[in-house]
This record gives sequence, C-alpha cells and structure tokens, in this order.
Amino acid sequence: MSTSRTDAHKVFADLYRKTRSPEHQQKIDEVIQKSNDIFIRIDLMKKVDEEFEQKKKEESGKRPEEEDKSSKASQSSSSSKTAPKPVKKQPDAGPGLGFLANLFGGNANITKFAKDTGTVEVGFLGRNSKIAPSVERLFKALKEDQIISTLQALRLAESQGWRHWRPLVYNVVLNFNKFFNNFISLDSLFIDEISPEIFLNRSLKMQMYYARHLSRSDARDIILGHVPELVKKDEKLSVKLPSIISGLNYGLNLENGRPKLTDAIRAFYVVSNKKVISWEEILDSLNVPPINETKFQGSPDITKEVETTLIKLSDDILTRMNKKEELHGLRQRYFKIDDNGKISFDFLNGVVDDYFAHHMPENMNSAAFKSSYKGMPHKLIHILLRDFQSCYTPLLEGTVKIGTKNHNRDVLVTQPGLFKAEIEEINNLLRQLDAFNKKYPSFQYTFSNFNQNTSGGSVEDQITVNLLRLLSEASAFMGKFAEKINVLVENHLLAKDYEAKGQLNERVLASKEKVLEEVKVLHRFLPYYDSTMVSGNRLNSKTLEYVFVDMAQLLFNYAVIYKDKFTVNKLTAHRKLDAELSALKAEYERLSGKTFDDPQNRFASSEEQ
Repeated sequence: MSTSRTDAHKVFADLYRKTRSPEHQQKIDEVIQKSNDIFIRIDLMKKVDEEFEQKKKEESGKRPEEEDKSSKASQSSSSSKTAPKPVKKQPDAGPGLGFLANLFGGNANITKFAKDTGTVEVGFLGRNSKIAPSVERLFKALKEDQIISTLQALRLAESQGWRHWRPLVYNVVLNFNKFFNNFISLDSLFIDEISPEIFLNRSLKMQMYYARHLSRSDARDIILGHVPELVKKDEKLSVKLPSIISGLNYGLNLENGRPKLTDAIRAFYVVSNKKVISWEEILDSLNVPPINETKFQGSPDITKEVETTLIKLSDDILTRMNKKEELHGLRQRYFKIDDNGKISFDFLNGVVDDYFAHHMPENMNSAAFKSSYKGMPHKLIHILLRDFQSCYTPLLEGTVKIGTKNHNRDVLVTQPGLFKAEIEEINNLLRQLDAFNKKYPSFQYTFSNFNQNTSGGSVEDQITVNLLRLLSEASAFMGKFAEKINVLVENHLLAKDYEAKGQLNERVLASKEKVLEEVKVLHRFLPYYDSTMVSGNRLNSKTLEYVFVDMAQLLFNYAVIYKDKFTVNKLTAHRKLDAELSALKAEYERLSGKTFDDPQNRFASSEEQ
C-alpha cells in the first residue's frame, strides 16, 4: 500500500506541474483544496483537465487529422532540440594512474571531480562512471505542499508582480519561476535509469534559467525581499507563507549544499563526455543572455497589460499637466499672490473709491465711511455687486460705445440673453441685500466674525445664519460667473496664440468682429477686443480685452473673499496636482524604465505657493 501511495504522489506532482492557462490552473488549485486524500485529489484534477480539454476541442473545432499533423510537427520540433554539448575530445588520462589508467581508460580528473563533488560514482579503475544517488536526492528533496505553495506564489508573482515592481525585480522573479518549474519537473526522470544525454536534453531549459539566475548576485535578496511581501497581500496564499519561504529558500540555496546544483549538472556532462567539464564551459555553450533590467519580460498578456497601463498613465499625467497649466494661468492672470502664498486684495480700494465717487453722497465720501463698509461683509458685497451692475452689465446685455470720445460707434459684443441668468441673479442678490440692510440697519458684523463662522465656529444667532446663507449663495454665484467669463478669455488667448503661430483659419479670424453667441471652449476672439470703450466710469479708454479680463478677475477675487469652496479649492489644487503627478510619474518610470517626457516641457520648476 505504501508503494502505491508513493507512486500516487509522483502522479499528483506530474499532473499538477502540467502547463495550463491561468483559468485552468485556478480551477485545479480550487479542487485540490476539497480533499486531503491523494487519490481523490488525482481524480479531481483529471476530471478538471478532461472538462477543459473537451471545452477546448469544442471551441476550436479542430479536425483529428490536423491535430495529428500538429502533434507530429510538435514531436519533430521537440526531438530536434538537443542540449548544447561541449566538443568531445579524447579523454585524457590524469596523473597518478600511469600505465593501468591508460590501458583501462581511467581518468584521474574524473575521479577527483567525483570525490570533490559527490555527484559521480566511479567504477573499477575509473571505468563505467555513473550519476551518484545524491544528485537524485537533490531533485526530490522538496515536499508536495512546499512545491504547490511555492508554485502558487511564483504564479502570483508572474501575474501580479508587474503592478508593484520594477522590470528588473519582476524579471529576476520570473526567471526564477521558470527555473523552479523546470527544476521540479525533472525528478520524474529518475524513476527509470536514463542516460545522461536524455537528462541533458530534457534539462536544457532548467540549465539556461539557472545560469541566468546565478548571473545575478542580488537574485536571492530580490526574490526574498519581494515575493513574500506580495504573498502577504493575497488572503488565500498568505496562510501558506512559511511553506512558500521554505520552498523559495530551497531553490535559492542549491549552491550552498553538497552537491551543488551546478556540480550536479556538470556530472551529467562529465559522464556523457567522459571528461571533466567546467561550469564556465557549460555557460559558454548555453550562451544565455542576461536578465533584462528595463523592460518587463512577461507573457504577451502581461506585456499588453503593461503597455495599456503606460498609455493610461500618460493620459493621466498629461491631463493633470494641462489642469495644472490651466490653474497656473488662472492664478497668474487673476490673482496677486505674494511669495508666502497670500492673496492681496488691494484692488478693492479702487473699486470702492470709484463706487463712492459715482453713487454715494458727498458727505459719506470719506476714508472712515469707506473703511467701515470694507470691514463689513454684507455692506461690502452690496457695493461690489452694485459696482459690477453699473460698470459691466451694459456690456453683457446690450450695445456699448467703442472708439474715442469724439469718434465712436455702438457695437453689440454679446448676443442679448447670453448672460440673462447672471444679470437676473445679480438683481436678485441685490434685492435680498437691500431687504436685509433695511431690516437690520444697525447690524454689526465684521470679516473677523465671518471668518470665524465659516471656519467651523458654531452660529446660533438667526440673523447671522440668514446672512451667511445669503453670502454663501452670492459667493457660489460669483465663482460660477467668473468661470463662464474665463472660458471666453481662455478662448480669446488661445486664438491669439494660434494667430501668432500663423495657424488660424478664416472662420476664427472672422470672430474678431462677431458677436459672442455661446459660452463653450473653442478658438475665437473677443469681439473688438483691441478697441477702447467710451463710458462714464473707470472703464473709459480701456480695451474690451482688458474689460473681460478685469471682469473675470473681480468675480474670482470676490468669490475667494466670500469663501466659495470651488474657487478656493482651485487656488490650492496645484499642491494636490503636484502630489498626484509625482506619484503618476514615479509609476510611469517604474513601468517604463524611463522618465516621463513632457512634450511641451511645461513647469520646469514647480510652483512654491
């Protein structure tokens, strides 16, 4: 009974090591968990293999004759692959055996090799050398559970390692995976006594992968430093970590025991060639290229996944670069920010002065009154909206005069109704503010109170609650309005840039005097942008280009003053974008082995604010 169970374990091992698709192998891994009995496991595996084989035949619809031809071609191809064998020379008799050695064909070098390595048994007078039992034990030392768990870990590394590691790490682990698979498959060759030539032929891939593995002195550290960490992330495999590590260590220590695997391989060459072959000679005959350090060497599916991921990473990086460029332009164009990242609102003095000069009684046109209004959020926003209504609304809802005081003409810049909703909202906000100020004429509420209330402080006073709601509504409106005007400005600047490069068509050139009919991203100029306005306020003699930029600037700053979250987040978004870009570029560099090449070479130095 014990013999049949031993044979069953060998059958199981051979079955498990068969090459299968990931889906097929996953099913095998699942079914062998259903029983601990080796015979039941074998039956379950065979059943799964039969099901997949039947499914494969049904899908391919391949005719038996074609299969026979394919099989014969495969066998022919397989038989043509032979192990590289160092050039045979007449065995040279080593010193020490003299006449008898030459007479009977003995070789002192082989005898010495056998003694030093323990891999060869030498017959009488050095004749009839054969592989020592210690070599067989080298290939059969691992237990079944160690083999299975280690194979599962290495398969996980092959399918998922590229998501975490650089190409060098992945390729070192992948090469070890291939070596380990080939190494453990060779134990079945020792069931029957085979010739060294057959072993060398069957073990050719193992020799090549092992030679490549040994070429990296850091392979052990790479494998033990990365594979266990990846296994820990897998819920099912992590419980098998001790068995996996023991399996990995066995494969990584094959040069540390007696016999060494390199000596075991040499032994087959020695017995086959009847002369001592050095490992260096074997390496020369194998001629194995080194492990690639910059490009993933996985299966076509893995390579495709890497390429797809790199394309997505490139898109994500460019998207964020464009967003950062847009935000950089917004910060530069509309805000005055010092080296400490603090925004200056000095421009408010000019707006308030102009409003007082045109709309307030002369006895109120004093520094004290102005300071009082600027210090109270509900008073200041009333002035800002009234000023915007008187200075900028005419441009957005009807004709304006352009030219000079003595030579001017009326032009329509925006199509009537294009900004109807915004104009109505300004009127609505002003009505609410007028009502509030009339109802609570003596209400004292400063920006210090406002900052405290909007920074998480509790608000119990109902008057303050109502005011905060109104100010929040106003700030959100101004932020959205600013965005809308900014689209027109961005379109205009883009058209100017294309014009400077000589890349404009007639349609875009014609937009220089075409009424604004819609607000969407496209190449077009602001109508009459280089013409100056004729008006009775501070916009007199300003170009229409200046007026639109000024309009957006005021609205953006008002939105920040009254803490519109969307606008405030825009001003600080570059920090988040920098962090995201850093992570994305690092991932791109890991996968591609090179730094990301920005086609426009933007932001050579990062912003400090």
